[in-house]
Amino acid sequence: MTAWVLEGRGVVLPAALVALPTAYLAAVEPLWALVGVGAIALVALMLARAELLLLVLVAALPWEGALGFPSDTVSVVKLLGLLLFLAWALRTVARNERLELPPALVPVSLFGVAVGLSLLLSTDVAAGMRKTLSYALFIAFFFLVIQLVRNRDDARRLVRVFALSATAAAAYALYLFLVVGEIDRAAGPIEDPNDFAYLVASVLPLVGYLWSSEPSRRLLWAVCFVLLGAATLATLSRGALVGLGALAVWAVATRRVPLSGVLLGAATLLSVGLLAFTIWAPLLEDRLDSKGRIASANVGAREALWKGAIEMAADRPLTGVGPDAYPLLASQYVRDLPLVLKSRVVHNSYLEILAENGPLALLSFLAFLAGTWRALARSHLRAEQEDDIDLRRLSTALQGTMVIAIVSATFLSEQLTTPFWLIGALAIVVAGVSRAPARLTVPARPAPLPA
Repeated sequence: MTAWVLEGRGVVLPAALVALPTAYLAAVEPLWALVGVGAIALVALMLARAELLLLVLVAALPWEGALGFPSDTVSVVKLLGLLLFLAWALRTVARNERLELPPALVPVSLFGVAVGLSLLLSTDVAAGMRKTLSYALFIAFFFLVIQLVRNRDDARRLVRVFALSATAAAAYALYLFLVVGEIDRAAGPIEDPNDFAYLVASVLPLVGYLWSSEPSRRLLWAVCFVLLGAATLATLSRGALVGLGALAVWAVATRRVPLSGVLLGAATLLSVGLLAFTIWAPLLEDRLDSKGRIASANVGAREALWKGAIEMAADRPLTGVGPDAYPLLASQYVRDLPLVLKSRVVHNSYLEILAENGPLALLSFLAFLAGTWRALARSHLRAEQEDDIDLRRLSTALQGTMVIAIVSATFLSEQLTTPFWLIGALAIVVAGVSRAPARLTVPARPAPLPA
């Protein structure tokens, strides 16, 4: 019945039901008619190409801090996520599509359940609703990427859009930092410089993959790499730099990336830093001096925040203190803090999950990361067996992003950012865990005529 309504002659009936009230509104209230036409076009787009909405959402994620309207709670990114879910649901019903349910959904679902339990058993349920909603949206995003990204071409297109959007955000942040001079560290598209550094640093391996796999666009991807590297350095985030260092060590130790490629990337970042000091020496020296003066205090603050998280987890060993409860209770657990902080966060994704959501949430999250890494390793092995150069490069790039994300998350609270969830979903698609290769169907020969 659904197929008849949406295809062939059956489309006449819904078209008439839409056209008649629209024509009436055009005669009586033209403005409302335009709104109605826009809504109809949006619904048609949602039914026809939900993948386009996914690309729009991925492009918006690096600009989340600048898209906090109409409010931070109901932002453009959240509205796009809701529209994407509705688009996928409508299309799934209309086309009777099969759900993709890979094994990786098990730890992710357990993680969501653990977060929900910690919210229900927390002392302040209302305070944790916003963070719980953010967790739910990222889990839904992970699920939708698996459903809508069907093959490697779709995955490459998603990576390309994400890389270009992150590069544009990096250029805007550099403009605010170097030209306007209104911020102490590069940020803006994402408000916190550490969060912004985490995102742009994680994109660097993906841009490296695009540079190697698309020779006709190498100049474009080289410019993107330079801008992303410059933005990472301008954030003055040591956590992101540690992640990049871990990436270099992993690449050389595993021989996934040739030594010449690692040296080329390091030389590029070093050249960007030297050029920046040549042009903006007074500004950069002032920022580095102020950062250096509080460097030791920052180390002491991290240790105090981590110890507070461990003590908090010990007091609530089953479900944690509740989502977003750490900043509220930090004054009771964090002692000898050498800095006055505006907001107290753990600066460690794993300890924050443990303190706020309990051991089940942490184990589920670690299982999700382990499953992602295993899927990418399996994809890389298959690429070597089949001599698939592009698949090998893509798997290596996604693993490189995971190295940065996992290591940097030891010094930053980043479980509610894009890299973990996007790379986790792409790993499933690329590894073919839920995408069995299409089989060629040979038409049956006609039966011989009776003698």
